[in-house]
Amino acid sequence: MAILLRGGTLLPMADGARPIAGDVLVSGARIAQIGTVEQTPPDTEIVDCSGCYLLPGLVQTHVHLVQTIFRGLAEDLGLLDWLRRFIWPLEAAHDEASVRACVRLGLGELITTGTTTILDMGTTRWGDVVAEELVRSGIRARFGQAMMDTGENVPADLVESTRDSLDASAGLVKRWSKAGAGRIAYAYAPRFALSCTRELLEAVGMLAKLSETLVHTHSNESAEERSAVQGVTGMSPIGYLAQVGIATPRTVIAHGVHVDDAELQILRESGSAVTHCPSSNLKLGSGVADVVRLRQARVIVGIGADGAACNNELDGFEEVRLATLLARTLRGQGALTAADALGMATREGARALHLEAETGTLEVGRRADIVVIDSERLAGPGGDPVARIVFGGGSRGVRDVLVDGTLLVRGGVPLLFDPGEVRAKAAEVLPALLGRAQVA
Repeated sequence: MAILLRGGTLLPMADGARPIAGDVLVSGARIAQIGTVEQTPPDTEIVDCSGCYLLPGLVQTHVHLVQTIFRGLAEDLGLLDWLRRFIWPLEAAHDEASVRACVRLGLGELITTGTTTILDMGTTRWGDVVAEELVRSGIRARFGQAMMDTGENVPADLVESTRDSLDASAGLVKRWSKAGAGRIAYAYAPRFALSCTRELLEAVGMLAKLSETLVHTHSNESAEERSAVQGVTGMSPIGYLAQVGIATPRTVIAHGVHVDDAELQILRESGSAVTHCPSSNLKLGSGVADVVRLRQARVIVGIGADGAACNNELDGFEEVRLATLLARTLRGQGALTAADALGMATREGARALHLEAETGTLEVGRRADIVVIDSERLAGPGGDPVARIVFGGGSRGVRDVLVDGTLLVRGGVPLLFDPGEVRAKAAEVLPALLGRAQVA
């Protein structure tokens, strides 16, 4: 099957690439031709993109799909209180129906707002349910079942033994690697240093090294969390991750807000990537990550909305907008341009996930993960295309979304699910979840 996206303004997002007018020919799952396409295969579907911007789908390198229906339930709290009083009890209260409803709701929001690839951290159970919904949705994903074998005030139904945690992840690796025609793969997900024993972290580091699997964790998110990790380990958080073998080129560390000079050197030397989550960091009062400093040290920095419980949206374009605005406040104009920030949410996110040869840019041979944005839905009428997208509405302009050459959204309407049905199911399961969690 071939699709010709005809007559748009292309934003390739490759290093140094400029916007160009042209077409994109998609053949199967990949981009076959860019520019002026005069000949197409028989039965090619032609999609008129005049007046539209075409760019690679966003890559979000830190989300929590299982928290989507927690939105608005844990407000005005700092990180550790937020986790202990609300998020962990709610996760412990999940059943299959609530997890499935959560994941579907989150995926719907992500796909319809232009995100085509995610790195997701679940809870300590229900990993197969998450994987089933990822495959069903058509999105590209790396996912992991959260690993927690210790921790202060962790509910009994959430904490697991070290062996059980490792065995569960091993099973998920076997069942879901290269699922969904290769769109889905696993990432080990030790939650953070305060909820994982040294034994668990060292085992994850060794397993990830042997299997070349990603590791997805949190660190250096808030000052309180940083102090707590230092109190427990006697080391800086990043220093501890390096010592236990977690800080490697295949590791993605969410947040990186409070990073000292020694930790910055470890990040640079280890090749670990960091995910910037500006909305979440602001909402929880955790601080503002100095992403300019990280990037100057040649640390790969991606973008993530985190979870709906601490955002409360999953809109990647909003995170891009905040990233450049906050960097200007910290470092001045030109420190992180709109194009730089959009690059973090496309090619740099793909690099963090070791998918740069597959997605993150519009180039011949890359996977056809493409977002079509209707410029008439953005603030306008003219100006720089990247500025219009980043500052002029971004996600509200999303018209069409393709992943692996398959249209998932057409004319703003998702094709693989009914948004009304998804929202209704989420509303249906929420009262029972709250009753089981007994949070107040």
